[in-house]
Amino acid sequence: MTSADTAAVAPPAALGGAARGLRIDPVRAECIRTLFQQIRNSFAAAGVVTIYMCATQAPFHPWTMIGAWLAVQLATQVLRLWLVARYRRIPADDDGTRLERAAGLNTLYMLIAGVAWGSTAFLFMDPSQPITVALTLCGLYGISGGSVPGNAYNPSGLYAFVAAIFGLVMVRFLLIGQYAYDVLGLASIGYSAILFGFCRVQSRELKDGFAIRFENRRLLAELEVEKAEAEAARGRAEKANLAKSQLLAAASHDLRQPLHALSLFSGSLQSLALDEEAKDVAARIQANVAAMEKLFNGLLDISRLEAGVVQSCREPVACQDLFDRLAGYFDPVAEQQGLDLRFRDTGLWVDADPALIEQICVNLVTNALRYTRAGGILVAARQRGGRVSLEVSDTGIGIAPADQARIFDEFVQIGNPERDRSKGLGLGLAIAQRLAAILDSRIEISSAEGRGSRFSFSLPAAQPAAAPNSVASPDLMQGLRLLLIDDDAMVREGASLLLRQWGVEVALAPDLAAAEASIDAQRNAGEAPFDVCLADYRLPNDLNGLGVIARLAARPGAPRAFCLVTGDMGAEVLAAAADASVPIIHKPLHPARLRALLNHLAARPAGPQAPAAIAS
Repeated sequence: MTSADTAAVAPPAALGGAARGLRIDPVRAECIRTLFQQIRNSFAAAGVVTIYMCATQAPFHPWTMIGAWLAVQLATQVLRLWLVARYRRIPADDDGTRLERAAGLNTLYMLIAGVAWGSTAFLFMDPSQPITVALTLCGLYGISGGSVPGNAYNPSGLYAFVAAIFGLVMVRFLLIGQYAYDVLGLASIGYSAILFGFCRVQSRELKDGFAIRFENRRLLAELEVEKAEAEAARGRAEKANLAKSQLLAAASHDLRQPLHALSLFSGSLQSLALDEEAKDVAARIQANVAAMEKLFNGLLDISRLEAGVVQSCREPVACQDLFDRLAGYFDPVAEQQGLDLRFRDTGLWVDADPALIEQICVNLVTNALRYTRAGGILVAARQRGGRVSLEVSDTGIGIAPADQARIFDEFVQIGNPERDRSKGLGLGLAIAQRLAAILDSRIEISSAEGRGSRFSFSLPAAQPAAAPNSVASPDLMQGLRLLLIDDDAMVREGASLLLRQWGVEVALAPDLAAAEASIDAQRNAGEAPFDVCLADYRLPNDLNGLGVIARLAARPGAPRAFCLVTGDMGAEVLAAAADASVPIIHKPLHPARLRALLNHLAARPAGPQAPAAIAS
């Protein structure tokens, strides 16, 4: 969170000397203020899911029933507006008593809202029409999952909301009295438990971040009093800020785990023989998983860049090949928006990291499409002496000179005061500028309000690389023998379901002992070793995935190839995997990316493996 965000969240008095007069912990007070500052985003989320619920249930239920439920929903939103208005009347010098009361009222409101949403289990779920159950659950999963980030500042609100929803869902399924619905109800209870855990992790990280911010301010106050300690205090503040970034990067495993499992389950759903309505529901689930991952990855990318774990691997890159890939990504988007997107043909090459340069260009073109309402976008490469300038020009709204210096800061969006999430998070340009710095470059801007903008960055020119021999890669999935080691039962179940649909023979193990037993069993049976072993990094009994891989590789009948699977972004994890010559792939795994990884590993000869980041 930037300093600009801080000023918007809390009055200065609450963050300065007056904070010492609070009856509640200043971190708790800051959480409550932030909760109510961002609560307006929840109105949009509730509105979208309410419209979805009414529209999908209209063919199956009378409008009188839908209208009555809609009236209750509107009443809850009016109650929320009242709570926000009541919060805004709290004076800046409040000692925290009214803030705590406001948080308690919000928790009570979330309980009422949860009952309103949970009532759809009785109103809209008709066992004689299973599609109504699927459509209703999709809406409830969406509204409950989307409530986690906003309520991480006050977890009791999330607990009340989710418990009310899925408590009523469980009661409804028990009343139906069918085994399948009882199992579905238990799965929903398990999903709510995942949300509770996700909320706890986010809440802890937010509180740690606020605590670090208060600590930094305390240090800065000491700097003003004791000038002699200025350099030492600044060093401690910078170290605290770096520790925050490293903490977020390391915590990414816990945050990615439920998203990883959900991606595997939804990928397996799309492979089943479903009717058209069920396929549409599965596709919507997959689309929402992708949207959640996009939001999550944007925040984690900033943490990874701050933690210094993103490194470049430079090689000659053909600008034309880059433009062709970008055209494949964005031509349909530009056509849908009625914009003219052009890529100027070029024979220039640059010395750069292919992944980093592509991400920079993706962010710049995305930004241009987002803020161009008419006209078009031109992407070009121009020779500038011994360097090549990559430029993205548009005929968009333009940027005022006063705003041009701050658009590369996190969460800054020009022309989006309502914080419409469809216009992004305000992270794209910040990430692009930091990636350019890794390539020893800098993004420059030239813009005029109402006439458009041009973003550019330059890289060293390079000589064309020799064209590789093109050999078609066979699909090696059928009959592939794989050992999966992961202590999360949902991940094991989701991966097994997906892999077996591809024809992969899967052995599952929650820990080292089970993995060793599987290897011994196949060796004693005279069977060939496993082709691939995928091991999660965080495993029980104080032994991480790299340690497990080392133990298994030393055993007779060891798998032919190993790969570490993790959500950790810490530099120490990446370095340890590289030192051990173990490839690494990061969660969550998209089905297509997982399939490509397995083909890659299965095609490699047995023996020592070169360290590589297969995917991120």
